[in-house]
Amino acid sequence: MVREAVAGVLGEPVVGERAAEAGFTPSIASLVVGRSGARLFVKAAPVGDGLGEAVEAGAVLADAAGDLGPRLVDAVACGEWRIAAYEVVDGGPVDQWSAADVDELLRVADRMRERLDPCPIGGVRPYAHDFVPLLGQWATLGMRRPPPISVPVARLAELEARWTAVLAPGVALHHGDLRRDNIIREPGGRLRIVDWTHLWTAPGWTDLVRLLPDLALCGHDPEAVLRRSCWRDTPAEDVNVALAGLAGRAWRDCALPGRPRLRTMQREQAEQLLSWLDTRLGRG
Repeated sequence: MVREAVAGVLGEPVVGERAAEAGFTPSIASLVVGRSGARLFVKAAPVGDGLGEAVEAGAVLADAAGDLGPRLVDAVACGEWRIAAYEVVDGGPVDQWSAADVDELLRVADRMRERLDPCPIGGVRPYAHDFVPLLGQWATLGMRRPPPISVPVARLAELEARWTAVLAPGVALHHGDLRRDNIIREPGGRLRIVDWTHLWTAPGWTDLVRLLPDLALCGHDPEAVLRRSCWRDTPAEDVNVALAGLAGRAWRDCALPGRPRLRTMQREQAEQLLSWLDTRLGRG
């Protein structure tokens, strides 16, 4: 059924498919090839558990994201399945962040601020509100499984408690999952953001702050990159609040059973978020 729908978008039979290796979402994400050699990148999933809804959201967001991401070719519904077909962006997911990548990321941050703040579409909701069920980790989990940093758990809990007040008023379109696996590096070095799947708003700096711990994993100083960015004047305590909330969720989830590759990513994310926050609070 999905294959036939994709063939309809291509205008010819599908003769090849290669599943994307990066990413953590259990939905179809494949490069497909038609009989003539025409190519599409296809995302597909059934509705009902959030996956098909994410595919639909991606199609809605494609125009808003513009050339920050791939161009949407078509979006179709096929029974319970939702299918979005995009242009193929040559290159591949970033494996290690280079110094040249950092320079390009800063340009991407500029473009995101220009294009997405304020959010150019309706039908969105605050990211902060959707994240609320994932908060409270430092007040409950912290004492049983304290993090490996010098900051008192009570201080982390106090920061986390201010999450909604700090983040809910933000009006920028928020990607919400910026990591290496969601950023394609083209052969010439240009970076393109994929997997726009959330109809969220947040302060414009939130996506960058969420991404910087991933750069830290590759040896870059997140604080130095933030200071070079268009968001250098973001209030320090606002950044601390975001880091505390994000770290609490990652510190909890990395200890959950199953899905070892995802848990490894979450543990690395938690460690870098906490390390950066520890440095920031120690400096203060």
